[in-house]
Amino acid sequence: MKGQIFIMAAVLVLIALILLRNTIKPIEIKPKNYLYENFVNLKNELIRTVDISILNQEDVTTNLNDFIMFSKDVLEQKGYNENIEFVITTYGNTTEVFVNLTLKLENSFIEDNFIINRTVYS
Repeated sequence: MKGQIFIMAAVLVLIALILLRNTIKPIEIKPKNYLYENFVNLKNELIRTVDISILNQEDVTTNLNDFIMFSKDVLEQKGYNENIEFVITTYGNTTEVFVNLTLKLENSFIEDNFIINRTVYS
């Protein structure tokens, strides 16, 4: 009698496992969307490019254009579409960079307009 109970229990456990396997849908792992993180990193690097250019007394326009070309290539390989427009005004020791930044991925996008204002004191 004891052996029959163990066989019945094993059959019931086996049936339960088969039913569980058929009812559970496979979990789909979707790649993470790093749109916001990439946007913040891009914005910070633009600010850093302006700061370093001013501190090293280099041409801000050239350095920004070089960085934009580099970032466009890198982000394009990841499927992003980047649009950066900037206008530089300089008066006295102050440099202002007006930046319009847009980063798109599929149907999502983030856009920001900001001003980088730096004054160099000698």
